[in-house]
Amino acid sequence: LAARYRLLYDEALFTRTGFLAGDDDRRAAELLAAMQHPDVRAIICARGGHGALRLLPRLPLDAIAASQRTLVGFSDITALHAAWTRAGLASIHGPVVTHLGALGPTAAADLFAALEDPAPPPPFTDLQAIAPGRAAGPAVGGNLEVLSRLVGTPYLPPLDGAVLFLEEIGERPYRLDRLLVHLRLAGALDRLAAVVIGDLVRCEEPAEGSVEPLAAMAAVLGTLGIPVVAGAPFGHGDRNRCFPLGVRAIVDADAGSVTFESGAVS
Repeated sequence: LAARYRLLYDEALFTRTGFLAGDDDRRAAELLAAMQHPDVRAIICARGGHGALRLLPRLPLDAIAASQRTLVGFSDITALHAAWTRAGLASIHGPVVTHLGALGPTAAADLFAALEDPAPPPPFTDLQAIAPGRAAGPAVGGNLEVLSRLVGTPYLPPLDGAVLFLEEIGERPYRLDRLLVHLRLAGALDRLAAVVIGDLVRCEEPAEGSVEPLAAMAAVLGTLGIPVVAGAPFGHGDRNRCFPLGVRAIVDADAGSVTFESGAVS
């Protein structure tokens, strides 16, 4: 990142308070300062973001909207993506700094393009159709577990007519089922346009005879009556393609593709 951009960060980034990088007030103040700094164009999260949920009450939507800053991250950063979506701003679902270093130069080039080029990213192709059809809507979502924690709060992103992107790590099939059934019982899946499933990393059940993770998700999502595709190249694995949240996505399950109408930057 430093070879291409001028990086700004507060040394307090390395503070430790339990499993957090400092207390909630410190972390929220750091994020708000980045949103208001005249030289900052994008905010790239350092790590997956334990405790990101705790920041939501400290992030006024009008401040996010006024900042016009591009947010980059995934995993627990799903909570912040939800805030950006609710504020009407596009953001980039992509590697955090620690993941970027592990993924190599191709991932870095992908991120640079997402940060600098307003054109749509390359489409996701060769996807597996879980349920047929074609639909379009604003891209929302990220990590399934984190998204589920927003149900019943004022911070859940708008899902009506949306294309919901989901990935997960470490949740066994019965837990994936529980998460999705919870969303369905809460009505969160009732008016989706489509669903795109990314990588499901280390979600297998070691016990003999268990269902596969994707099969567990398909058993719930495949009954919604909307297009559902799987195998999209994003998540916690060895690929994490950048894609924009908050822009219109088109899912063609019959063709096994997802395309985007624009990038995240203007």
